[in-house]
Amino acid sequence: MSAAGQDIHRLYFEFGPVAAHRAGCPQRGSDVWEVTRHQDKHSGGETRRTTLRYACHRCGAVAFETFDGPDAAFEPTHATQTGYGAGPERVAGLWLWPGPRIWPGDARGPLACYVTRGKDRPRRPEDTVGVVGWHLGRRGGIKWSAGLGCTDHHTVTVSAGQDFASRRAAVAWIAAQLTAGAR
Repeated sequence: MSAAGQDIHRLYFEFGPVAAHRAGCPQRGSDVWEVTRHQDKHSGGETRRTTLRYACHRCGAVAFETFDGPDAAFEPTHATQTGYGAGPERVAGLWLWPGPRIWPGDARGPLACYVTRGKDRPRRPEDTVGVVGWHLGRRGGIKWSAGLGCTDHHTVTVSAGQDFASRRAAVAWIAAQLTAGAR
């Protein structure tokens, strides 16, 4: 796990909306909000309460989320580290949706990517057609794995059962299985 303790499954499938846009709002069904933060402090400067405000300036919906005590955490990061929030990359005719890196700034890229047929972000495991990821081989080199499908339990439904020399080769295996009708 990395990127604020999150993994790819949690980042794509377990976060939910924080508020609801009103009927007729063009943002309805989206997670688009203005998000701002307010902190109440004790006279000694210690945070007593943190409140996040979610607001839509189009439909007027507003919601508040409050955390009591000094332990409310705020950790800024970037989509280059979490994977989530970055756009997809097209490889071998499929779309790759990145997960987090093993640690911040790691040059090898995300540990895993969800694979979809279309350019719409996966919102449920069923929206994916596969997963590709890297691991270190016996001599420390990067090896790629691939699998078809994605379950609620962070696994694939069918594993390739082999390592690939490149990410493109792993994605090509998924594409070939889809063309052959395996899923």
